[in-house]
Amino acid sequence: MIAKEHMALLIRGAEQLDVELTEENINQIAIYLEELKRWAKIADLVSQSDPETIIRKHILDSLAIITFLPLHGRLIDLGSGAGFPGLPIAIANSALSATLLEPRRKRVNFLKEVIRKTSLTNAQAYEGRAEEFVHRDGWRSAFDIVITRATWNICEFLIVASPFITQDGIIVAMKGAKAEEEVKSSLRELATTGLAIKATHKYLLPYGNEERRIFVFTKKSST
Repeated sequence: MIAKEHMALLIRGAEQLDVELTEENINQIAIYLEELKRWAKIADLVSQSDPETIIRKHILDSLAIITFLPLHGRLIDLGSGAGFPGLPIAIANSALSATLLEPRRKRVNFLKEVIRKTSLTNAQAYEGRAEEFVHRDGWRSAFDIVITRATWNICEFLIVASPFITQDGIIVAMKGAKAEEEVKSSLRELATTGLAIKATHKYLLPYGNEERRIFVFTKKSST
């Protein structure tokens, strides 16, 4: 079982982010943490699997995005890995339907096991590459939110992500503190994607001064 001090760390951190977690949410995250620990020897999920590090650097970082997202709709997490940020978002907001797309089979098996054990009805995991899945029926222009967390550089991600979003949807890139230079260097390529920057947000992770960036993109108006 996850220690009480780790659960307290989670609850206090979520409060600092203005994210309200129910008792069920907390229990689901506890199961998630247990599964991450159990699967650490089976699959390469995270570099450090101790609960405190995962809560501080991964769970809370994923929850931090919630206040910047729509309350309802369909979300796809591209290159979901160990489920960050898609799984914590799905746990904390049942009104968002989260699709987790990950190319590595062991990681997908892990995600499916967490979804099963937490009884999440608003999350599903698929094995495959985004470049391939976008050509399947029901995937193109089907999502209100396309998100990734430090998986691609900005330009590559936008090219991969743009076919998935609805006309009024958003693409969200979660990045580190130095990512603004990456965005500036991608402005010329950005012009060819049919996308525009809608907003940029900065935030600090709870329990420290680690700064993060969120870049939100939308399709350009046709008028």
